[in-house]
Amino acid sequence: MVKKQYHNRVGICFKPMQVYCTLMIATLVGMTLLHFFWKNADDIKTVHEQTELSQKTLAQNHADPRKSTFQGEKIVHLDLKGAPPKITYYHKLFPLLAKLGASGILIEYEDMFPYMGELENITALNSYTLEDIAIINKLAQDNNLRIIPLIPTFGHLEFILKLSEYKDYREVMAYPQVICPIHRDTLKLIKNMVIQIVKSHPNIDSIHIGADEVYYLGICSGCTEYMSKNNISKNALFLMHVKNVVDMINTLFPKLKILMWDDQFRSLSEKEMKMINFDIEPVVWKYTKDVYDELGPSLWGSYKKVFSKIWTASAFKGATASNAFVSKVTHYLQNHRSWMSVMEEFKHQLNFQGIIITGWQRYDHFAVLCELLPVGIPTLAMSLRLLQGYDDSPLSPPMEVAKILQCEQPYGLIGLFFGSPKCSFPGGDILEYVLHLEQLIQEYDIIMEDSRVKGWMNDYSVAHVYSSPSYVDSATSSLSRMKTDLEQIDSGITIAMADVYDEYTINEWKETYIKPLKRKIKKIWDIRKLLLERDTWPRRPLKHDEN
Repeated sequence: MVKKQYHNRVGICFKPMQVYCTLMIATLVGMTLLHFFWKNADDIKTVHEQTELSQKTLAQNHADPRKSTFQGEKIVHLDLKGAPPKITYYHKLFPLLAKLGASGILIEYEDMFPYMGELENITALNSYTLEDIAIINKLAQDNNLRIIPLIPTFGHLEFILKLSEYKDYREVMAYPQVICPIHRDTLKLIKNMVIQIVKSHPNIDSIHIGADEVYYLGICSGCTEYMSKNNISKNALFLMHVKNVVDMINTLFPKLKILMWDDQFRSLSEKEMKMINFDIEPVVWKYTKDVYDELGPSLWGSYKKVFSKIWTASAFKGATASNAFVSKVTHYLQNHRSWMSVMEEFKHQLNFQGIIITGWQRYDHFAVLCELLPVGIPTLAMSLRLLQGYDDSPLSPPMEVAKILQCEQPYGLIGLFFGSPKCSFPGGDILEYVLHLEQLIQEYDIIMEDSRVKGWMNDYSVAHVYSSPSYVDSATSSLSRMKTDLEQIDSGITIAMADVYDEYTINEWKETYIKPLKRKIKKIWDIRKLLLERDTWPRRPLKHDEN
């Protein structure tokens, strides 16, 4: 568990000291509130934006989403292209997700699936086994969670296209992201993946074919020649490939429903939209705070003419910054409130099947790890409550979520400025250490912005070992304690993560987020030591260093 010294508590006041204690506590509360409003202007602004948006929405005759219950599926996305949990963690995770109100799992294996035969080389060295997949299936079934596998079939195929034997499949040779739709073996490759994944999930009724963020299309010589010969546009080329994939799946598994991301449809003209003559259910994704304004009302009218069924997709983590390791709770909750408003307004025009609550673990195959799953679970829990129609205020602590996640301090679930929530849900220790790391980073940033550091510990001061010991000492006096805290976080989170992740994930996360701070603290500590060791200084001007 997390060390006691991380959690400062107000002690018990004995009777003779009650008045003094009362005054001190009142002072501390006042200072804390002032600090809160000063340090968290962005979060306060977000709350005001939420209120203004709600008023704006009501003025436009949008229903208040907090008074509505979304009746469709609530599917939680597990992105395994980064930080794949140990199979033992699913035994704890799936019952928790079911308790929180999820109805299913969108599982994106990427290279964590144990491909066989010709595809064996695309599998990660630490991939799951077929026995592991069977356990995931059984646990999902036991907890009434449907599974929808996600298989990239156009963009986001880095895990395959990065390999030497598949580089000729790339649309752009230098960028291993998008597959060439007219390569002679493209469909064969996708077919092989689909067959293996579907057969390892015998109880599924749906599959997700990705097809988002196809940034490079109609660029390779083969595609440009094909488009010229057949007099078609890039959008038509995109639709052709999707139709080929859909037709292939329909032939192999005619009972499977097919989902796909919608972003490539948004740029289609009305004429091109009419070319969609294949049966898919688009998943409209948007992770911003104001979905209605970002997507615009015309999109829904366009989709209504083409699609009989439609899904939406929100986010509970992994959608605010590629290197974020702490979730922006207010952002994600507002994303869900906004989606609730949109679905309420258009529910009589469109047949919403469900919402996929995405939790990205990397922005793509090559990106660093962002928020770990246990870090995002509180936000996921609060988001699922919104979707179930609970009228939770953005300004009050989510007490019911705190009970389910066994959190001692419910206010801590709202944001870091209220302290850590101290939760005991599976992986809760990881959240605790991550929040403390974020506090240390903020403390380090404050030190580096201190005028004493900028004025007495800059490159010139270091180069000439010429500075004021008193300013150096006072500006960096907390570094010793910070070094100790960071070592405790390092050792503690290593133990906590071992219950959830393998050694590869642990090492990658620590190299990404702990080691850089260690290096920074060591650098400024060494500078401090250098500047404090000198007890006499030369007259000015100082000699110029030619180097």
